[in-house]
Amino acid sequence: MEAVQAKDNILTIEGLNVFYGKKQALFDVSLSVEKGEILGIAGESGCGKSTLAKTIVGMNKNYSGKMELQTLDPQMIFQDPYASLNPAKRIGWQLKEPLRLDRRRKWSVAEQEERIRAVLQQVELPETLLDRFPSQLSGGQRQRVAIGIALMRSPSLVIADEPVSALDVTIQAQVLKLLQHLHDSLGLSLLFISHDLRVIWQLCDRVIVMKEGKVLEEGTVGEVYRHPRHEYTKTLLSAAGII
Repeated sequence: MEAVQAKDNILTIEGLNVFYGKKQALFDVSLSVEKGEILGIAGESGCGKSTLAKTIVGMNKNYSGKMELQTLDPQMIFQDPYASLNPAKRIGWQLKEPLRLDRRRKWSVAEQEERIRAVLQQVELPETLLDRFPSQLSGGQRQRVAIGIALMRSPSLVIADEPVSALDVTIQAQVLKLLQHLHDSLGLSLLFISHDLRVIWQLCDRVIVMKEGKVLEEGTVGEVYRHPRHEYTKTLLSAAGII
């Protein structure tokens, strides 16, 4: 793996091993996310993609290795927006929650409301949704709310774990376009996890291919897709109809 100067990275991981009890889930994983790039993580279900994401945001504590974050507040967008939102709370309450829990600063009520209006504009949702419950929103609207929650405290790094796989194709395209726009306009760094290599081709700058908790290969999307080195990568690309 080619080393990148740490000062250019928002995330650097070296030799990461993650465990669930006595069972090891990730094996010697090393990667970096440069500031302002979109890094794709590809692989079949169970390959360790979500375990990696949860470890980065602090949901998995049982690991060894080196992990350096140049941001204090990485945020995560989950696969199923209905499951990630609280069904008993209105959308306005859920958008305010990250601000109420913010340990870096205290937000006044007026500041909270102003921030919510700004984020709603960013994710292209009307303020009329604030009084609704998640069950009253479409799947695409729920995922936009989930993205909005992740943006509330202006993170530098967002981890998107299969964020469009639960949506139909038309809504997928709209959400991917939104993520690209947010990346461009806010200067976000994105770690984008997907089993869909076509989606990674559309959105990402670089890609890492994982299998059984290990990194098999990495490179720019063009390099890996046009000249895959590992047979597993070739199989994934063939199954996606890319080669």
